[in-house]
Amino acid sequence: MKFLSDLFVVPNIEKQQAEISFTAPCCCESAVWKILDAASKVVASGELCGKTEEKIKFTATIIDCQLWSIENPYLYTLVINWKNDSEETTFGMRSFGTSGRDLLLNGEKFCGRGYIRGREAHEHPNLIGFSLTEYYEKNIKAAKQFGFNLIRFHSRIPHEECFEVADRLGMLIHIEIRKYYGKYQKERASMSDEGEIINEKEWREAVTALRNHPSLMVYCMGNEIRNPGTNPFVEHIAKITKELDPTRLFIDTCAHGEFDRTYVDFDVQHMSYYYPFGQNYDMFNNTYNWLIYGSCKGQELVDTDDVDEPTYKITRAINSKRPVLAHEICHYAAYHDLDALSDKFDKYAPDQRPWWIDELKKLAELKGYDKFYEQARDASHRFQFIGWKLGIEAARRSPLLSGFHFLQLADTERYENSNGLLDCFDDSHGINETEFMKFNADTVLLSDLPRRTYFENEKVNIPVLISHYAENLPEIADFVFELTDLKSGKIVRSGKLKGIHLKEKGLREVCSVDLVMPEAVESAELKFTTKLVTGETVIVENDWAVWVFPDRPEELPAQKAIIALADINTTQRYPQLENADNEKLLITNRFDDAVFQQLENGDDVLMLYRVDETRDRKWSCDYEKYYLPAVWDRLKGVVWDRGNNCGAFVEDHAAFGGFPNDGFVNLQFHGLIDDCDKINLDDFPVKIDPLMRGIDRASRDRFDVYTYELSELQPKWTMRNFAYAFEVKVGKGRLFVSAFNFTGLNTDKPETCAMFESLMKYVNSDEFAPKAEMSVDALKSYLEIKGTEPRLLERKMTQYWQLNAEPLESARYWKESELYIAGTLKLPPKK
Repeated sequence: MKFLSDLFVVPNIEKQQAEISFTAPCCCESAVWKILDAASKVVASGELCGKTEEKIKFTATIIDCQLWSIENPYLYTLVINWKNDSEETTFGMRSFGTSGRDLLLNGEKFCGRGYIRGREAHEHPNLIGFSLTEYYEKNIKAAKQFGFNLIRFHSRIPHEECFEVADRLGMLIHIEIRKYYGKYQKERASMSDEGEIINEKEWREAVTALRNHPSLMVYCMGNEIRNPGTNPFVEHIAKITKELDPTRLFIDTCAHGEFDRTYVDFDVQHMSYYYPFGQNYDMFNNTYNWLIYGSCKGQELVDTDDVDEPTYKITRAINSKRPVLAHEICHYAAYHDLDALSDKFDKYAPDQRPWWIDELKKLAELKGYDKFYEQARDASHRFQFIGWKLGIEAARRSPLLSGFHFLQLADTERYENSNGLLDCFDDSHGINETEFMKFNADTVLLSDLPRRTYFENEKVNIPVLISHYAENLPEIADFVFELTDLKSGKIVRSGKLKGIHLKEKGLREVCSVDLVMPEAVESAELKFTTKLVTGETVIVENDWAVWVFPDRPEELPAQKAIIALADINTTQRYPQLENADNEKLLITNRFDDAVFQQLENGDDVLMLYRVDETRDRKWSCDYEKYYLPAVWDRLKGVVWDRGNNCGAFVEDHAAFGGFPNDGFVNLQFHGLIDDCDKINLDDFPVKIDPLMRGIDRASRDRFDVYTYELSELQPKWTMRNFAYAFEVKVGKGRLFVSAFNFTGLNTDKPETCAMFESLMKYVNSDEFAPKAEMSVDALKSYLEIKGTEPRLLERKMTQYWQLNAEPLESARYWKESELYIAGTLKLPPKK
């Protein structure tokens, strides 16, 4: 029982002193105190005297004091004996601070690598029935194994046991003292039910109760509070927080705070819901989306003559002068291991078994996913890991950021997506810790690679950076790079640069590597590896997959074909492909009567499917008469439940003989998948096993549940039978259908050219022998019926994901998405 309710230990690491204060309890006039080190040895002691209710203050000097840190969470114990009572508290000698854009722990720069717990969408209960200490221990130990050093508790203060474990194991904690008001409900913009943004009494009590825990780093008011900078009460809370505890960092809101408020120690900003590759590769390097939250000082942010179609626009640049963490990054969805989860709930928590386990199994059976669920699960986790690596490396390359909040470490049992490295029992999904630590350790090497596909002999410049915060590395090391052919294991390029200095912490460029890509008779996957070494010892290492393709368009055999392609120019790169009438091969991008006649004649069709109506959220257009259902796809992960791409797996098939892959989608497919027409074979009239199968999301758009009162699971929009490529014998002819985006042929995009050449060689070979068969009339009838049926429109959040046009959803976006679903959205025609 605590009888010193306001006991406060303030470390002063420069003086090796602890400044201790409390209010003297009733009827006590003298006391003795001592400080014990981790071995229970007394390192300081003394006597006190004072009157009841008198404020007692004294300073304890700790000779050769050990600092508390994430790597070395050294704890001291203060014991005070007063009359017949005693009280003790553990504390750590450490300090938090900021310097410009850097966070400081014990005066040293550090990178905040946080993950989120607390709110039900990001939390999981104690399903195994551990003690609370064991429950938090398992989670925090796993987090440290994956390189995390900070927990953000969303809208919640965790149990005392969490702080005790974090104190002991070395984990920083960010708490939000503001209440959260319920599932699916946004935090209130400014008021609680009592008319307050926060209860000041509860705030004071919380700060006083928690301030001796060395793991506690941040006091925060809540998540996504609107316009805090114009609310005087927010600044009042900031002021009293510094009075109660000047040793911690204060922030009002995670995201949505105005960029020019002055009372916060650091900031957490919503950087983007883009995907950090392709056109948005540098999404963490700009601040323009912060303008969404406005200026608390009334600064004009944008001047334009027209909001919708401006002839000019002036946008204020924002230069942050304080540390910034990226808000809720890397929330990419994957599939659960339903059987393993089912067994665990049966064993440990049958009464808490989630409704969605059995429902997802039913959905998988209904949609045919039960036949390849394990492959789908593996594909989704492979694709998820690619997104994690891209996202965390982009955040660590950013000159604006000093850390991030990762969403999330562990799954929640409430949500039918798997979002974490751990399941909801805090067991690993099988993620390779060594691979994850290559980009999430204290010190990591980073290569600036906005492209991953190259032609042979192409000259490539690769800046190499270091995000360096480790304490135990030597001050000087040598830099080594290797470029390895994965198929042969041969190192085709390598080099070494001696004398890289590592004394300075932070982010900086180490060197720049200029490479000439090797000759490539055939396409190949390479691994670009960077290392810091001392002698033969590797101290830091990271690597990236890159792909090299032949640049030999003349080797594609000369051929006459019927070429009817919109927006795709084949003859620019391949002049030997001659457009002619009445040829055996038709290359086209849409179904029409000429396609059916070609097949009726017993000839071949290479369908590079791409139709305007797939992008009818972008422009108005006429619907296809003969429609093959498709979705507008992007090569980026499903975020929350925005999107439809959970990866893909690729059959070992002759069609892809000229295209390197390991059976799963990776970044070599970027130019082919981003902005493509992924085909939905849900009700195709014959059974088709796609040559490359896209994996749809399993969960519904969460807004549908309460906005449109739709069911929790929605078969029309989930686990669709997606195909990037399939083939079928139609009548006497052969049809090969590709969903890939071949507009990259117009700009000689390496992966696009390689895939086109591979498909051309295949459809002209004897290996082109589709197993599935149907009549020409059956195909034509199906496509014609689909052309007359109402289109299946994507839900609100997926529209945003497909458009890929704004870093965050705007008010205009939400309005337009409603109109689109209602069928009343007016858009301009395609230019």
